[in-house]
Amino acid sequence: MKTRDRVALVTGSGQGLGKAVVFALAREGAKIALNDLSFNEKKALETVEELRAMGTEAEVFLADVTQEAEVDTMVDTVIKRYGRIDILVNNAGINRDGLVHKGNLQTWSAVLDVNLTGPFICTKAVLPSMRKNNYGRIVNISSLTARMGIVGTGYYATTKSGLIGLTRVTAAENATKGITCNALAPGYIKTDMMLKYPEEQLQALIAKIPAGRLAEPEEIAEAVLFMASDSSAYITGAVLDINGGYLI
Repeated sequence: MKTRDRVALVTGSGQGLGKAVVFALAREGAKIALNDLSFNEKKALETVEELRAMGTEAEVFLADVTQEAEVDTMVDTVIKRYGRIDILVNNAGINRDGLVHKGNLQTWSAVLDVNLTGPFICTKAVLPSMRKNNYGRIVNISSLTARMGIVGTGYYATTKSGLIGLTRVTAAENATKGITCNALAPGYIKTDMMLKYPEEQLQALIAKIPAGRLAEPEEIAEAVLFMASDSSAYITGAVLDINGGYLI
């Protein structure tokens, strides 16, 4: 099993892509520290019950990733509960569409706080333990929008581009400690958030994807699993594009 007895902290994992990620890690033997916000506690608890039903050690840890004190408390609690954190998946994120020339700082700050400051806070919090143990796998969920200019994604694309920079620096600073840090840049995924778009707009988008469809969350989760396992020990600072050929 690729992640047998590893302890994995996955942010924003009560539903959507994060939920698919925790199930992929759990299937391969990981113990799951499921993080989400308090307003999503019900779904997070339901996910944990599903994980426990398949024999996985799992627990919910509520915390806002933009709040350093909450994250530090969460990480300390997870380490007390499981002894360590082997895997961190920075998955929590939000999106706000808008043109740059019509943008506003309030929206900019909100997206920046969750998508970039959050991963920075979480990464900073887990690194001391990982460095002490000479082992760690950090996987950051970036985006296709960080790889190309897509109209209306100024807030989101900027934060996801910054996350690639954070990935590379974290990788360089911790490579000698048995810690890898990699990013995934998924394209459009079949999640509830994506399916809320009008059908006509959705079909126009799909028409631009050579694969002719949206990604299944489980397909992205399998890539996370690879980067979180020992199979990727010699890969660090990399960005894996998963977009059905959109970039070509």
